[in-house]
Order: sequence, then C-alpha cells, then structure tokens
Amino acid sequence: MDLHLDTPESQAWQTERNTDAAKYLAALPSRDLLADRIARRLKDMRHSPVIRRGDRLFQLAVLEPDADHAALVVRDTPGAEPRVLVDPNALTAERGTPVALYSFAPSPDGRTLAYCVMAAGTEKFELGLIDVESGEPLPDDIPWNLASPVSWLPDSSGFWCAARELADGALRAVIHLHRLGTVPGPPIEAPEGLMDPRPLVSPDGRYVALASGNTEQRLDWILRDGAFRPLLSGVPGSAAGVFAGDDLIAIVDDGAPRGRLVRIPVATAVDSGTWTELVPQTEDVLRNVEVVDDTLVLGSLRDAACRIRLLDLDGTHRAEVELPGAGNCSAAAVAVGAASHPAIAMFTAGEGEISFVHSSPDTSPAVYRYVIAERRLLVVTPPAVRLDGIVVTTIRATASDGTVVPAHVVHREGLDISIPRPTLISGYGGFNIAWLPSYLAEYAAWVEAGGVFVLAHLRGGSEFGTQWWREGTRERKQHTFDDLYTIAEELIKSGRTTADRLALKGESNGGLLAGAAIVQRPDLWAAVVADVPILDLLGLDRDPLTYAIGRVEYGDPRVPAEARWLRAVSPVANVRPAAYPPVLVTAGANDPRCPAWHSRVFVDLLERAQTGDAPILLRVYGDQGHHAPGVSAASGKHADWIAFAAAATGLAL
Repeated sequence: MDLHLDTPESQAWQTERNTDAAKYLAALPSRDLLADRIARRLKDMRHSPVIRRGDRLFQLAVLEPDADHAALVVRDTPGAEPRVLVDPNALTAERGTPVALYSFAPSPDGRTLAYCVMAAGTEKFELGLIDVESGEPLPDDIPWNLASPVSWLPDSSGFWCAARELADGALRAVIHLHRLGTVPGPPIEAPEGLMDPRPLVSPDGRYVALASGNTEQRLDWILRDGAFRPLLSGVPGSAAGVFAGDDLIAIVDDGAPRGRLVRIPVATAVDSGTWTELVPQTEDVLRNVEVVDDTLVLGSLRDAACRIRLLDLDGTHRAEVELPGAGNCSAAAVAVGAASHPAIAMFTAGEGEISFVHSSPDTSPAVYRYVIAERRLLVVTPPAVRLDGIVVTTIRATASDGTVVPAHVVHREGLDISIPRPTLISGYGGFNIAWLPSYLAEYAAWVEAGGVFVLAHLRGGSEFGTQWWREGTRERKQHTFDDLYTIAEELIKSGRTTADRLALKGESNGGLLAGAAIVQRPDLWAAVVADVPILDLLGLDRDPLTYAIGRVEYGDPRVPAEARWLRAVSPVANVRPAAYPPVLVTAGANDPRCPAWHSRVFVDLLERAQTGDAPILLRVYGDQGHHAPGVSAASGKHADWIAFAAAATGLAL
C-alpha cells in the first residue's frame, strides 16, 4: 500500500488512524471545557482594519455573537449602521460546506466590492462583485481562480488581477484586466517562474507592475505595449513598494539585509545609480511603505515588534504612530495572529488615514484608525480581552555556531519559574515570516492555566532581516532546527522546565520543524504536535502548489545536489528506531499546500520505528485545508492539541 496516494486502501488506513486519534483526544481531561474556553477567545480575534473608499468604510464585523465567521459590512458614513455585503455564515448554510472569506477589495469610489471566497480549504477561490449601494451582485461572470486580491483602476471602471492555473502538472500565472459590465477578454501571460504575482497599479493608472514572491518580494516586470517588460529584473535582492508619480518608493535589501528605503525612477529602474536613498539601513527591519497624500508611512520591525512611522516625501522623519504596546500590526483581512508576512502589509491606506489591527500577548486584537493630518489614533474596535498579570520576558541562547537566538517567554505574574513548569514552545523559522509576540487564543488558554509559553525566533524567519531568513533556508535549513534545540536546552539548563514537561508545537513550515525535532531529538520533548506539516522534502514535487512554494525555500528534489541536502533534513527520510515521545500529527483533508499524505507516511514510519509505548496519533480534519475555517472548527482543533500537550506535561487545565 502506497500511503503517498489517495487510494481506497490509503484512505481506509487514514480513517482507521483518524478514528482512533479522535477517540483518544476526546477522552483527554478537560478537552471539551477547553474547546468552549478557546471558542470564547477566538470570537475576540475576528477583526480587520477599516478600509475607507470615498465616504464609505468597509470592515469585517461580528454581528451575531455565536456566528462562526465575521461578515463583511459597509458603513455609508463613519457613524452609520453597518450593512452586510458578504456573510460567510449564510454561504456555509446555503452550500452545506464551510465557506471562508479569503479577500476583499472595494473600488476607489466605494461603489463596487470585489471579494473572494473559498470552500472547505481547497484554495480554489471564487470571485464575486457587488454593487455596494444596493447590496446586489453584479452580473459579471468571472471564472478565474484568483491567487491575490484585485487591483482596481483609479477610475473604478475595472481591475487587474492574477489568476492561478494548472497546466501540464505545473502552476502558471495569468494576468487579466476586467472592465465592469463586459465579457472577460483574453489574459496576458505572466513571465515564467513568478510566485504569487500581484498587479500593482499606479494611482494615476499609467503604470501596471507585477509584484511577486512568497518570500523574497520582487518588482521585476512592468506592462508596456500589451506585454510585460523588465522593471527591476536582474537587480539583486528584494524590492517592494508603491508608485509615486514617475517613481517607485521601494524597500530594497541588496547590501542592506534589514532594508533601506529608496526612490527609483521608473524609466531607469534597472540602473541603481539613478536611485535616491530616503532612509538608510538601521536596526529596524523595514517591512512596507505607502504614500498617503504628501506623507510616506513606513512599517518596520524592532526587537520583533511592529513600528509605524510618518516621513516627508524626502524621507525626513515626521512623527511616530504611538502603538498600544509591543506586538503585531496587520492589514490582514481576517484575524491578526503572530505571523508578519512580507507580502502582507502592516496597515491599510485610505484617504488621509491608515488603519490596522494590533495585538500583544496580553491583549486581544483591536482595530485602529490613524488620521495623519491630526496625528490622532482612533480606536474603532477596542480589545475584547486584556489578560491581567501577564509577564513577558526575553531569553537568549547561543547556538553552536555562535549565533544568539532570542525567545519571548510568557507566563502569569507570580508564577514561580525557579522550579520546572509545564512549558509549551512554538516556532516557525521559515519563508521570511516574522513570528511576533501577539495574542493567540489557544496559547492564552495555556498561560491562563498556569503553563509557560515560549515563542522562539528562529533563523529562517525575518525578525532580524533577510540574512536571518537566508541562514535558515535551503542547505542551511538545519540552522532552524538547531536554534530550536538551543532554546529548549536553555530552558532546561536554567531550571524553567524539564524534558518531561516540555512540549513543542509547530504548524505548516513549523510542522516541518516539529517533524525534524521528533526524529533528531526525541529526548528533548514530553510531547510534539506537528500541525499541517510538510514532512517529505524529497516528495515536494508530487504536488504543484507544494513544489512551487517549497523548492525556493528548501531546495528542488529534482536537482541532485539539492536533493542531497533535502535528504539530510527531511523527517520522512530520517525516521530511525527510537523511543519517541507522544506525537500528534494533524492535517487538513483538503490541504493543497501540505497535503495529508505527508502526515500519513510520517505517522506510518513512526509507528513502525517506535521502541517505546507513547502514542503516535494522526488526526485528519475533514472539510478543512491549511487552516480550520470558523470558530467551531478552529476551537475543536486547538482543544485537541492543547489537551494532548497538557496531558503529557502535567498541566492541569
């Protein structure tokens, strides 16, 4: 039986393991109570920034306390009552399968809304258009599977968008211009090799560039005479920014791994000698920039926390946005979590203002608007939860190669940490994503119960710039795993915990981290949870989306030299007979990024190699993809793994 394939035999094998795991997890102490507690906390996470277009304000809002999803609403004036435009709860009930809102983009005049929904985690996105005044759908038939939000024309007559297509077993991107009320015309082929292209339209509509990249952000191409021509193609490093007249205002990192801000003439973009430096490299990691009227708004990271500044157009510092505390800011359309992705802005830009969601380890997400001319921060939606008596400290440990690796430690005030405590460590360390100290409902439940939560800032992430990222990629991926072990050993050495009270949880790329930790250092853990993991690095090319995303970050298994370093760290390739700790591997049945077969194959190998008596569990959640949709599904999934980790570490929930 080949567990790589979705055959009746492999599905029967998976169903048997899944049934056993569900029974085991359901019987854990306090599991159901924990699910209720997490569900209440998750309801406080469903916020999004305000997007102002014309006089209208668009936002996600929870209109019914028990609703699984927030609905997309509009207010016709700032003080008006909200009107519902898109309700994922109603779509879920209508279709009989979980439907999640993936993205939305109102037109510049606020009259039309473009939005994408996704059913059952499949990452097949449906685009819809709504007349905002009436709330009725437009008759335009848009059949494309959009990989990113649309980019509107300045006059609101239509939009550019990028569609994801599968051809000959590989993903390709095509670019469309759609004029409202017309039949979709032929696409423009995007240059080969682009990951997640996103059209970038200049405010005056004269330029259309392609932003691209899941990790390293690029602005390589610009549309001229109906085809894409080089813009920054061939210029080293990353570049991300916005148009300002005949210039690009961009963050670049060639020779400046934390980033510097430059003005790039469009006409001579490939000649860096024509660039003007506005902000040199500093200790801040520059993240994103927007132009709002005569102001540059610059988002950055400092000490693994967000910072937002206002600058004159020549780069002169004007003011700092006083954030509520050290934490994460996001313009994400759904809930803000710990991840700060290089392709997701810290804030949205509107007419004369910005908006963002902010959270910290002790404060649930809140929505803010900052009015630039008035230098005034307005609270749109206050935080629903403030956890009293939460202590956040930083520890640092030195890896074997001399690299200092930091981690944030979160626990209740008054907790005696001079004696070993049940401790949960989590990390990501990949894809140029910074994992910032923020409010996460599931970890808050752990801390409230008296546990210690540790967020490790591992190489492979971008907390400290692109060099920190590159040091945990490709042939250097082992650095990410070693950084984790360094932090774990420091926690044990300092007496904060012991190996039989230390649990590890990682998701997605962090699931790879967890898988590596299981096979490389089974002695370090009381339990390990690998959530939606990628585990067979030599099998990346079995699935088009996995291959497109993974080969840049990890290496290409079709290239012999790269396959050698992939084999050295791939969890599936390195399972050996050992006394493994309790292991829970979870997957989404419809996940196209980290397909469930990775989890099946790994669990099968662990079962065969286990010399101890600890459980090796596989839990595959139906109607889910890379993430659990809605409060009910997410709270149940979180309750499963937290109850599992708590039982192994002795934490009483």
